[in-house]
Amino acid sequence: MTNKFKNGRRVFIRDQFIDRQNAVPLYAQLKEIIKTNIDRNIWTAGDLIPTEMSLIQTYVVSRTTVRQALSELVSEGILYKIQGRGTFVAEPKLEPIRPKLTGFKEDMEDEGHVVDSLILKEGWETVKGKEWNPFSLNEGKKVYRLNRLRRVNGVVIGIHRTILNMNLYPEINLEKHNFEAESLYETLRKYNIPLGEAHESVEASTASLEHANDLNVEPDTLVLKLQRFTKLQDGRLFEAADMIYRADKYKYKTILHC
Repeated sequence: MTNKFKNGRRVFIRDQFIDRQNAVPLYAQLKEIIKTNIDRNIWTAGDLIPTEMSLIQTYVVSRTTVRQALSELVSEGILYKIQGRGTFVAEPKLEPIRPKLTGFKEDMEDEGHVVDSLILKEGWETVKGKEWNPFSLNEGKKVYRLNRLRRVNGVVIGIHRTILNMNLYPEINLEKHNFEAESLYETLRKYNIPLGEAHESVEASTASLEHANDLNVEPDTLVLKLQRFTKLQDGRLFEAADMIYRADKYKYKTILHC
């Protein structure tokens, strides 16, 4: 029977067992037991889970089995370790559901979070010959750049780097807007810009030194990288963006309709 320590008290919880007749590896079974305890709020965010020795004795498994299970849970952002103190339950990852084209601010506020941004770079910049040019603009033309750190409940979650082909709407002045507080997509809709379909890709990556500093993580920490290309309803490319999120804080989820 495992133990839970909270507010200085030891709390005993329900029995859970390793099934040695099961083809599933022992470490994977132990992972599921720990995740089940978290899903059922037996252990909640910030709780210290039982020690390695306690898990070894409770489930009669090897130290290697316990360490592999814990290591994978830490990599997945479900647990975190503090040197000399033990292993703790992490805060649940932010998990927006993406059935349509929405902005980060809308997604997070729909889930009840407080969202703000820090502007890293904003304004017009000139297209140069060797730089990334998804709009196929001639050299010397300009695009509108908006780079932001995105924060949820005061914690930096990701970096958004966006370029817009505002040459298509020269009458619109985005510089008068405060995108530390305003949603970019909501602003574009207010100007009746006819946004069409967006193509988005997701991949695992690691944080560069620059990104690690911005995200307050160690270099080479796992991150989630999204790239998005948004067209107007007439098919012209209007937005190109890449978004880098802390993998321990953010999870991507979508709905597929049949």
